[in-house]
Amino acid sequence: MIEYDSANRRPRALEEILELRAHAPLLRELVARNIKVRYKRSAFGFLWTMASPALMLIVLSFAFTRAFAASAPAYPAYVFPGLLLWNFFAQTTTMSGEEMAGSDIWKRLRFPKTALAISTLLTGMVNLALALITLIAILALAHRPLGLALLTLPITIALTAIFVLGASLILATGALRFGDVMPAWTILLPALMFTAPVIYPAGIVPPLLKPLLHLNPMTLYIEAFRAPLYTNTMPDPLTFILMFTIAVVTLALGWLLFTRSADEIAYRV
Repeated sequence: MIEYDSANRRPRALEEILELRAHAPLLRELVARNIKVRYKRSAFGFLWTMASPALMLIVLSFAFTRAFAASAPAYPAYVFPGLLLWNFFAQTTTMSGEEMAGSDIWKRLRFPKTALAISTLLTGMVNLALALITLIAILALAHRPLGLALLTLPITIALTAIFVLGASLILATGALRFGDVMPAWTILLPALMFTAPVIYPAGIVPPLLKPLLHLNPMTLYIEAFRAPLYTNTMPDPLTFILMFTIAVVTLALGWLLFTRSADEIAYRV
């Protein structure tokens, strides 16, 4: 008879990584499911990904083009990249939290519990990539300056994805314990958008208040994402170092918090 020695058990955070490796086909199926469900019987397919930011772009352009003309010429080209990346952050964190907190799949199947968050993230990245290709085509047709700076976009998207996954896991951990977390998050998100330079140029913020912008980590990622598309410039190396540090710390914190609570999930959903 083999006795189970819990003292020899691997750390739960490491176990989750090993389980994910073993369940890689499941992860692919979850991403495929998400894409199929989202666009099933849809005539416009992924173009719906552009619908929300495009509608917001029209409204904001009417409201702010003149107000920000001096600091953000060609305002629609300025604001659209920020809207795309913010929507990626907002939709991924919200969908991850709601799916992980509201699903009863934990009671019926045994699989790595972070898989739902990762599959939601990967689905969001596919949608973001498709929307980005469309945006670049539109900017090219509008004769906006585009060049080698675009090569930094995959790095920025990857670092943003790491940060968003960490934030999603932190949010999911809270949502599993407290039912009010997700409703509060959906109410808070519109306010949070105004704490980052999504719809307004950072240059109009008074110097004394500029440090407050960086209390929202998405400021760094939005500015780095926008620079190649709007001004054909590359973010400086320090920006990438800061984005990497914030992303890794957030993911490590989210991973540890979530996996530490993972064994209790089946009893909480």
